[in-house]
Amino acid sequence: MTTAANFAVGARVTIHNSQSGPQSVAVVERFTHDKRCMVLSDGTEWRADGRRQWGFRGSYYKGPVVLPFEPSDEAYVGKRRSIGALRKFTDGLTMDSTISAEALRRILDVVERETAALPKPTAVESHATPDQAEG
Repeated sequence: MTTAANFAVGARVTIHNSQSGPQSVAVVERFTHDKRCMVLSDGTEWRADGRRQWGFRGSYYKGPVVLPFEPSDEAYVGKRRSIGALRKFTDGLTMDSTISAEALRRILDVVERETAALPKPTAVESHATPDQAEG
């Protein structure tokens, strides 16, 4: 269980969404309200135990929480943000977009190269039946 003792000024922490895991990494900047409120580098305020946001006054909380930083969190957050940026970029992409065909081809070449480097799923991993696996 995470307690206020898990956090100190200058410590890296991860803000976790209850459904999709780590969403951002921050640093504890200071404690306020007699060390009951933790202020993070992104400007958000949390209870010192990280279990809920400081301004929440209800009895049932189902939002993000602050947990001690784990080394794997940074890679997860980076991948999550990269996927979001790519989705945002492609969502607005149309034939009227100002990006050149050459630039799009370079992007597509990188995607194809990375996709080709991935291990090929087996029939069991792809949930295919033997008939589907044969082609």
